[in-house]
Amino acid sequence: MTKDQLIEQAQRALDIKALNAMQEKVLDCWCDSAGDLVVYSPTGSGKTLAFAMAALMTLDPHASETPQVLVIAPSRELVIQIAGVIKKLSPLTLVTSCYGGHQSADESNSLRSRPLVVISTPGRLVDHINQGNIELAGIKSLVLDEFDKSLELGFSDEMSTILRHCPDDARKILTSATVIEHMPRFVKLNNCHTINMLASQALAVDSRLTLWHVAVQGASPLDTLLKLLLDIPNERTIVFANTRESAQQAFLFLMKNTMPAALYHGALEQIEREKAVTLFNNGSVMVLVATDLAARGLDIASVKHIIHYELPLTQEVFTHRNGRSARVDATGDVYLITTPQEPLPHYTGDCKQYIMKNRCHAKRSSIATMYISAGKKEKISRGDILGFLSKNSTATAPGDIGAISIFDHYALVALPAAKIEQTIKEVSPFKLKKQKVKLSVARPQLRFTKR
Repeated sequence: MTKDQLIEQAQRALDIKALNAMQEKVLDCWCDSAGDLVVYSPTGSGKTLAFAMAALMTLDPHASETPQVLVIAPSRELVIQIAGVIKKLSPLTLVTSCYGGHQSADESNSLRSRPLVVISTPGRLVDHINQGNIELAGIKSLVLDEFDKSLELGFSDEMSTILRHCPDDARKILTSATVIEHMPRFVKLNNCHTINMLASQALAVDSRLTLWHVAVQGASPLDTLLKLLLDIPNERTIVFANTRESAQQAFLFLMKNTMPAALYHGALEQIEREKAVTLFNNGSVMVLVATDLAARGLDIASVKHIIHYELPLTQEVFTHRNGRSARVDATGDVYLITTPQEPLPHYTGDCKQYIMKNRCHAKRSSIATMYISAGKKEKISRGDILGFLSKNSTATAPGDIGAISIFDHYALVALPAAKIEQTIKEVSPFKLKKQKVKLSVARPQLRFTKR
């Protein structure tokens, strides 16, 4: 596809009016040169769309024996997000996603279908290379997304192995939300161009954020957190903690005090992480309690409030957390909770004192989510689910059905909270695409990955 065709498709499929300055620069540089590209741009600035469009321009649909585009990302959530964007940009292109937490055999079968685009976490791709499931000799474009995060997480050996299997003339795009001072030797950039949008875009985000200092006085930080959540308007809110243990403690405290929330951290099972993001995105819960794993690489829309339940350990983390709010042209509020012994970090800048108004904005939602025990691997589509619910339920009209998220072996459907129990009761006796499925109300659970 040409640049103009991709821009038209992006406007249509992603509902955007125009590319932003960074995306324009990436495409212009990619088209006007034959070298590699390093892109520095903040979280949430649209890097995925930029590199996806650039890489797709190199595809030759008539040479489909081996993958031509390879995207490496540090987390499964980021892999899923990137795959979603590429499929919307090029719906007829066969795309395979590889990441831990689901069956490797499913990926092996998909790789045998000769996809043109492969998106993977580093470790899982090395597994497939070692098993002979994938050949990288035909790669034309190699994207290392959130490259700094991959280095931080210790994926240097895996990425070095991957690059050794790629052809030397494959064009590379490296993206990062922070400047990489020392580029590893294994990357071997050729005729490299650098686009650095960190300063200009960070200033634009900062200008749309209002920072508030919330002092803990005569109460515990948990009590202050609960009081603050009740005090601020009922809009999407992410509560950041520094460790899994403190995030979990805050989540359980909120749930005990009838504050609906979801929990997101790295020790949870993949299904629980996916459920947490889905429930938050579709509006079933308005509060997401998370570690800094949620500060980058997650597809989360329109967050109004960021609460630093625990102060970030570095300015970089502070910036990434705040970057979840005030995206595009939106505004946001950032709250920093501190005990009397904690001074505000110097990088918080102009931080206003927040005075509690003792309001009670209960974080209730009119939306709930149905769990269905079948997904992509059972050949279930959104159309199948719409038909299944519309045909068999009198409680739920077609217009009541909200966002439908389909994963490998299950699906999540947003429905009116007042109707979901009756809907489940009505449709449970029927089969979905000739398959008997289990249905339930999706709720966050504390289920952990096995070590």
